[in-house]
Amino acid sequence: MKSLKLISSAIAMLICFVTMAQERTITGIVSDKYKQPLPGVSIYIQNTKVSATTDFDGKYSIQAKTGDMLVFSFIGYETQKQKVQNSNTINIRLKEYNNTLSEVVVVGYGSSESDSDYSARSYERAERRREKRS
Repeated sequence: MKSLKLISSAIAMLICFVTMAQERTITGIVSDKYKQPLPGVSIYIQNTKVSATTDFDGKYSIQAKTGDMLVFSFIGYETQKQKVQNSNTINIRLKEYNNTLSEVVVVGYGSSESDSDYSARSYERAERRREKRS
């Protein structure tokens, strides 16, 4: 009788471990702080090659197991990680980076219609520099 209880307990534990290790479909929506969906967010399972991308409505779907770590990354937003628990739905709200650009450099390229025009401008610049030195 004791051996029967021991065997049934072992089988029950084995079934629990097998069901926990099974992959399932995790779905959700990725949005910003204003609850607007973010299309093109990369989602991947840490330390694997399994990945997905959000669609135009910020929705995604990925195969994962309980205990897997989902990583959400998007340009201009902080990368966030979320561990897969019992729920099949994980909605994420990404936070914007607080880093802003301190300065912007604008480079413009122009064209000239003739070589003489370019030479005249270069000559004028050289003359102005000489005047400033004096």
